[in-house]
Amino acid sequence: MKFFRKHKKRKIVGIIILAVVLLIVGIYGSIVWMFYKDTVGVVSKDEVDPKAEKVKIAEEDQKDKDVFNVLLVGTDSRDPNSDKGRSDSMMLVSFNKKQNKSTVISFMRDTLVDIDGYGRSRLGHTYAYGGVGLTINTLNQTYGLDIQNYVTISFDNLVNVIDEIGGVEVYISEEEAEYYRKNGMPDIVAGDVTLTGSQALAHARNRTLGSDFERTRRQRSVMYGIYRKIMSEKDISALLPLINYCVTQVETNMSVTEIYNMAKEVLSTEDLKMQQACAPQDGTYTPIVYEGMDVLEIDVDANKKMIEDLLY
Repeated sequence: MKFFRKHKKRKIVGIIILAVVLLIVGIYGSIVWMFYKDTVGVVSKDEVDPKAEKVKIAEEDQKDKDVFNVLLVGTDSRDPNSDKGRSDSMMLVSFNKKQNKSTVISFMRDTLVDIDGYGRSRLGHTYAYGGVGLTINTLNQTYGLDIQNYVTISFDNLVNVIDEIGGVEVYISEEEAEYYRKNGMPDIVAGDVTLTGSQALAHARNRTLGSDFERTRRQRSVMYGIYRKIMSEKDISALLPLINYCVTQVETNMSVTEIYNMAKEVLSTEDLKMQQACAPQDGTYTPIVYEGMDVLEIDVDANKKMIEDLLY
């Protein structure tokens, strides 16, 4: 009887432990499902419907196993009735672990491109037509890329991320500093300045000074500010909580583990070379009017070569 009672007790404890484990797995699984249920998956090219509301990402062979590419898409939600659903910024964030270099390339929204199912139009229209999947497929087709992963973030959520890391340092020109002092930021000076989330957002959104190329430069400077801030910490133990927070502010088809492992690899790289560019590059485009739209007609081959040289 004693053995039976002991065995019965162990059985009850085992059932309780199993129930707790199943509960945890169930909760975690629900959270993961909620997080990933709306993400855009990768499928073979013959399964892609370019007219779908959410176009799938067409599978591409990785060009170099040492180069990892992610598309960062920023959306501006200030006026939901104006330019609704269109991407405000598109940046390729790349890491070449063999050559110890990271690259950020901005893609101009007004670039005239061929879009599957829609003909020729602005690159910026792809997000409205078919979401991030159509944007990625168009960039891959136009520039010979192998993008399979993405992160989308609204500028409003970007404010939260920047405040979470304690602000970002960016370079502010004399012209920019004067403009900001007259428009709600009286203490801003020229030079390397630490900006809060809302200040960095105003800087990235600035459409008044310079061309659209200048605006994308400002957006890249904010992204580099975030990157430099994280790199300066070099604290791997603090990385996971930060990533866990950031994934609540974005949409991505990458898992937390994938993001953590990539970030850890970048952080552990010594003498990392950082570079940035814009596509199309100077001298490789012509401003034209196409079907009533002001667009940039580009030298595709020249820009393909520029991107390949930077990434590989």
